[in-house]
Amino acid sequence: MLARPSEAGLEFGLAVTPSGCLPQGASLPAAMPSERDRGLSGTQLIGLGVFLAAAFVVPLIAGLMIDQVAHTTPGGLLGGLVVGIAAAAFGLRAQMRRYL
Repeated sequence: MLARPSEAGLEFGLAVTPSGCLPQGASLPAAMPSERDRGLSGTQLIGLGVFLAAAFVVPLIAGLMIDQVAHTTPGGLLGGLVVGIAAAAFGLRAQMRRYL
């Protein structure tokens, strides 16, 4: 909602300045924040959480399955853990890059 000039100079709690009263080179702020300023929506945050969970859990389960088949108890688990953490970190960085 944009503010309109009124008798008191205020409407909707926003100060209204006629365009002729601004200093040279100054401009009024935008009415709506840009896409970059708003951050992530709720749907995007849910999607990011699902992605991070899948990127972490899938390699971890694959490592546990490798352990069962190859009888290498901590090796597959640790390998899956490292791959999952790396996948989650790189995926998070790729998703957040547009906001940084």
